[in-house]
Amino acid sequence: MIDRAISVCTFNRANRLGEVIEGVLSTKPNDARVFVCDDGSNDDTPAVVAQFKVSYIRGQNLGVGANKNRALFVMQDAGFMAIIEDDLVPIASGWFTDYENAALCTGIHHFSRVQDKRVEETIPEFSDWMKSKGLTPIYSPSVRGDLTFITKKVLKVVGGIDARFVGVGYSHGAYSYRIAKAGLIPHPNLWVDFEEISSKFKQIGDLEGGRWLMTKQELKQQLKINGALAKKLRPLGAYFHPLVMS
Repeated sequence: MIDRAISVCTFNRANRLGEVIEGVLSTKPNDARVFVCDDGSNDDTPAVVAQFKVSYIRGQNLGVGANKNRALFVMQDAGFMAIIEDDLVPIASGWFTDYENAALCTGIHHFSRVQDKRVEETIPEFSDWMKSKGLTPIYSPSVRGDLTFITKKVLKVVGGIDARFVGVGYSHGAYSYRIAKAGLIPHPNLWVDFEEISSKFKQIGDLEGGRWLMTKQELKQQLKINGALAKKLRPLGAYFHPLVMS
């Protein structure tokens, strides 16, 4: 039984991965277990991971959503868990416990880095209350997939990411939407992050290597398929998807 877990999800970014793992190990809570989930990389990723004391899970190349399901599967015994993609580096300690404490205070079971576009607070009392805890909430109409923080209740209520998503695009957004529709983000603005926590990360190589090695046509096709699936699933609201390792 583990209380806290962090998974780094990666694919063909061996040149960046070491910095991400180092950042996680140097900023994590002492008792947090760290996993690296590799979606079938064909570069030097195994050799990079071997330099660190982490658990390594490697599977066939199935796409971003499937790889995050691997991460959720291996972390499922934890009470609090985070997924970090291989282009985001933690640079200051406290980020995990800040999210954990915010979850315990608010009953919000899912926090995610938000897009640059932001919306205004709709419950000023909530913002004032969180500021008394040393956190300034920020909101967005959409989410980024590079950092996901959830509690164990999310896995019990909504399970994992829909396995029908392929390659890149939409899988994380659809998952976050299901979490929200299940009532696990009890705030009208839904996607919540905090200024003080977001400053504890830096973006590296966002659009280089990894998934972006595919052709524009391949990327366009994957986004088309995933976009259509997300649109189809959205009216269903919250539903349970079994958490499986593939």
